[in-house]
This record gives sequence, structure tokens and C-alpha cells, in this order.
Amino acid sequence: MLEALIFAAAATAAFDAEVVPKAQSAIAAACGTRPNLQVRWKAFGDDDTAADALIKTNLTFLTAAFTTVCKDEAAKAAMAAQIKKVVLTQAYGAADPMIYISEGTLNIEYLWVKGEPAPDANVVAAEIKSRLSGEEMEAP
Repeated sequence: MLEALIFAAAATAAFDAEVVPKAQSAIAAACGTRPNLQVRWKAFGDDDTAADALIKTNLTFLTAAFTTVCKDEAAKAAMAAQIKKVVLTQAYGAADPMIYISEGTLNIEYLWVKGEPAPDANVVAAEIKSRLSGEEMEAP
């Protein structure tokens, strides 16, 4: 058990040190702004398989979503004005991503399950654009 916890901590630290900065750079290249990007690993508790599922995505769904969003100049400007931070977390509920903006933070809550696909980049992009235009998130 202790070995698994040490391995999980090393994997999440490597992800934060390598994958997160690359994703931030990709978002900055597409959108002209570089929001802080954070994974709330504590939300995963001891669910190493869910954390592993997030780690395996390399955040490609997120960078693809922002690339799509920022092709629209109005959304790109709204993103720069409204999103200072992006937080990814484990959701313990609906499998559809719960995406909302609160006090400059874009929250993406997803039910990470090993073996299941990452959130669909097109769905995430549509939800981000909706939040940027002021639409409230639908209840799950």
C-alpha cells in the first residue's frame, strides 16, 4: 500500500512538472493568454486508478478544447477576460463533465475512470464557450 502511494505521488508530481506546463503553453499559443492550470489531486483520495486515467490523457482534450474555443475571436477575448485559472478535479457523480466559471476559475469536474475515455474535446469546448457567453451550466 505504501509503495502504491509513493508511486502515485511521484506520478502526479511528474504530471504537474511536465504535462501541466506543456498544456499551459499550448493554451497560450492558441488563446494568447496563459491561465494557471491545477489538478486537485486530493479530490481523487486514494483512487489511484482514476488519477492514472487523468494522467494518461496528457491533457490533450483540454488543449484541443481551448484551441477550438479560441478560433472564435469573441470567445478568445472573453477567455482572456474571464479565466485566470483552470482547475481539474475528480467528480463523484455524472460522467459528463461539469464545467463552470467561478471567480475567474474555470472548473472542470469529471468522473475519471480508468479505461474510459477522457472528456470529449468538442463537448468541453462547447461548454467553455457557453460559460464564457454567460450561459449557466445545466444541472447533472
